[in-house]
Amino acid sequence: METLAALLEPGRRALAADGTLLRREEQHGGTAGATLLVVDLEMSGPSPREHEVIDLGGVLAGVESGFPEQGSWGARVRPLHIGTANVGALKVAGYSSRKWRDAVPLEEAFARLAELGAGATIAGWGIGGDMAFLAESARRTGTPWPFGDVAIDVQLIARRLLDRSEVDRFNLGHVADRLGIGRLGEHTALADAYATYDVLVKLAERAGLGATP
Repeated sequence: METLAALLEPGRRALAADGTLLRREEQHGGTAGATLLVVDLEMSGPSPREHEVIDLGGVLAGVESGFPEQGSWGARVRPLHIGTANVGALKVAGYSSRKWRDAVPLEEAFARLAELGAGATIAGWGIGGDMAFLAESARRTGTPWPFGDVAIDVQLIARRLLDRSEVDRFNLGHVADRLGIGRLGEHTALADAYATYDVLVKLAERAGLGATP
């Protein structure tokens, strides 16, 4: 693995102009830009059109040796239709009316995330669901897609670099634990975004692309 572009290539997924993931046969030649916005979202269920983003977070990093952190932001998002939520999804997110008392509207949350990562390449762990909800959030808020034209799935990079004898399950928590990455306390979208970012940094180190001492 000689370059950061080569490291990221196994996880590259091309996007349509509205941020939706393109099918494999529709892939274009876009590449990651100068920054990555490593994101995680928690949703009220699996359907982007029926359910809602209820928590989101992002870590901005430079696409250079060691992926240096440039900023971060996260917030719980106020649901408008909690009655349509999936009970299991709410349990995973740790939803309660008390915890979400100070949640912000989707319009504010998406605007803040877009401001943090304007033009950045979105990265995440198993990004299919997150990308679908990000694209739907842009549609619901009437916002032109503010990020890059490709996304990076860090899970696919981990599958390429890590041996099955070392990692037997490719969920985020297991991989982070096996790489010696500490967990960030209470489960939130920002905590999981940081865990994904930390895994990416560790994978870069494995590939000989860590930060210069």
